[in-house]
Amino acid sequence: MVRLRRRGIRNPGHPRLTPHEQAVWRSFRAEIQGDKGENAVADVLNRSGLPVLHDVILPAQNERTTQIDHLFLSAAGIHVVETKRYGGELTGHPQDERWRQRFAGEDADAPARLIYSPLIQNAGHCRAVYALVRLVDPAIQVFNHVVMAGSAILSPALASRTLSLSALETLLGSLGRNDSQGSLAEAWRRIELARHARKSRDVQPVISSLR
Repeated sequence: MVRLRRRGIRNPGHPRLTPHEQAVWRSFRAEIQGDKGENAVADVLNRSGLPVLHDVILPAQNERTTQIDHLFLSAAGIHVVETKRYGGELTGHPQDERWRQRFAGEDADAPARLIYSPLIQNAGHCRAVYALVRLVDPAIQVFNHVVMAGSAILSPALASRTLSLSALETLLGSLGRNDSQGSLAEAWRRIELARHARKSRDVQPVISSLR
């Protein structure tokens, strides 16, 4: 007599993913969440009445390019906006290169996920913007704004250096519009000209033409 071992039946609605498939799914889900956050910020910026650019690609160092979520212009200067849509709890210091992320229900002994600092990331975007505007006037100010559009709970240190969507709306309402034809307007025009530099070989011609 042969005894058959009964096996559990897998739920066809929840297939088991390979590690590679899990990584692909996490990347796809993060991209979707990022798009949702950027769209929410874009809506707020578009309602402000200020000059705004979205999804801007500019020349960067070493003949590369850098992609910026949003730019807007005010009487104070040029503002560079990086949007993040995170969940869980984020801790760290504004000067840390990596922030730590934990989710509710995780084992207290489990290592925290490390996230590259959006503040440091956006500082690189600000340098790319300033490299263009300083050719017009080195005194033009470039501001670094990181907007947290997700449900993440931030430690006080990180919360003090980032903006929620409502805080972004408050900031926009407090800024004066730049309607002059001076150096700020010229710097903004040059950013608009350079924003389509999408390939490394295009970088030097674009920079040279703006000098």
